[in-house]
Amino acid sequence: WAAELVEDLEVSALDQEIILHVFYNSEPNVATFYQDQLVTEESVEFPSGAELQFRCADIGKFAMIGSNRRRCNAGSWDGVRPACFGLNQENDYLLEKPPTILFRHELGPIAQSNDGKLIVYPATSLHMECLWIRRFGTPKWAVSHKFRKYPEAWNTEPGRDSQLEYRLSILHASKDDSGTFTCITPTRHTHSVEIIVKAVHCQPLPARRGLAMSTQETKMNTKVVMSCTNGNSLIGAHELTCLPSGNWSAPMPVCQSMECPELANLPDRRLRTSIISREVGGQVVFSCSPGYGLDGPQHSTCLASGEWATPFPTCVEVQCTPPTAPENGYLAGRSTTYKAGDLVQFSCNHDFMMSGQPIIACQENGRWSGPTPSCVRACSYPGTVISGSISSVKFHYRIGETVTFQCDQGLTMEGPAMLTCLPTAKWSSNIPVCKHQ
Repeated sequence: WAAELVEDLEVSALDQEIILHVFYNSEPNVATFYQDQLVTEESVEFPSGAELQFRCADIGKFAMIGSNRRRCNAGSWDGVRPACFGLNQENDYLLEKPPTILFRHELGPIAQSNDGKLIVYPATSLHMECLWIRRFGTPKWAVSHKFRKYPEAWNTEPGRDSQLEYRLSILHASKDDSGTFTCITPTRHTHSVEIIVKAVHCQPLPARRGLAMSTQETKMNTKVVMSCTNGNSLIGAHELTCLPSGNWSAPMPVCQSMECPELANLPDRRLRTSIISREVGGQVVFSCSPGYGLDGPQHSTCLASGEWATPFPTCVEVQCTPPTAPENGYLAGRSTTYKAGDLVQFSCNHDFMMSGQPIIACQENGRWSGPTPSCVRACSYPGTVISGSISSVKFHYRIGETVTFQCDQGLTMEGPAMLTCLPTAKWSSNIPVCKHQ
């Protein structure tokens, strides 16, 4: 098989030649174990002498052919590559297929061992359902010992299928219930499960300062969730499981104070950083040199691993689209390109006034800080009355706006006291004159 190919890689370590062999973990429904750990990668390098253990992903639903152990010797794996094939449940309950066995349990844990056995904790009640279509006959169970007689019958519990599930029950299992249990169909096809009743416990986990454990239980299948109580970071596995081998699934984690490093010599010299905190959960804020904008996240968080979350942003040159001059107005100092930080000033023609911001800036996001203003018709300042005053002094007055005049005390006004800005951008009259009586 192509999956049988082995690649040898030579690396130098401690002045000795170590040969690594690649194992391709590609067979479906086969669980591979190395040193009591499930191998999840598709291809893994192992040293010479390494031994792998195999079983089916579910020993009740699949049967295995090939070797259940293989050792790496002289650049190749000994034994026969294992494969697991589905039983009758995987094949629409065909009569010529071996029967599937389902496991249900109460009052205690069960687990499938690395070598394909079913480990049952003492006092657990185990129910094994042999799947067979009832109208074609009744299966029977064979047991490798005569410790006691086990109840067996079609499953009539609520929610179960009495036309498909033929059950054998081991109630309150004890050590003497260990053995091989085989379901035999009316067509003489069989499937066996080796049961070991054993009180599997893992070693008690030692107490460590600042480390909290969700439980002190050590029974098989127990999951212990780890956390730090002193604000430090958890280094290692966040959850430990007691395996059927009696080993914990990972080494004990530790709580350590972690800090992320300073950010110096970044590949992008235009990228600027402002570190708020280097502790776990702290942040660094990014910015760019003038004329450049961020492409990517604006900040990064310090992870529990002591590394800043990636990817980092890059700085790209920012240009804004050249703005258009407003109608009846113009741009002061027009340019063909506008970079981040550049300013544009608008002006209006004579007899027009500006509505909006006269100056806008090209921002780091490539957008202008505001819209282009508009130029609307307006009257200019009407003039000053000698020995008098005007109600409002401005450069421009909107259409319809009025101004009023007053003469100093003792003087008489000659002409209209109020002027209106007409739609023609002209005042309704000349300004009045203040005269002595």
